[in-house]
Amino acid sequence: MKEFTDDELITMAYSEIKKMDIHFWSQIIISVFLIVQLGLLIFNLVSVNLFTFLWVLFFCLYLVHNKKSKKSEIKLKEILDELTSR
Repeated sequence: MKEFTDDELITMAYSEIKKMDIHFWSQIIISVFLIVQLGLLIFNLVSVNLFTFLWVLFFCLYLVHNKKSKKSEIKLKEILDELTSR
């Protein structure tokens, strides 16, 4: 990170924040979808097999977005540490 200028580091920090924002909203949308599916299951509008399949699928997607968000957060911390050390 030492080979980057301050402007490049700030640009990288903004791009990481945008990535984190996208993954955050994806997690919210997936969570809402899972809650709606649970409501449909409670009222017997969705079969248990379909609910289980969709729950596993979307929970895996949730975990992927969570992992990517954590990676972006770690990279953002590194960028901010480098900026503060200058």
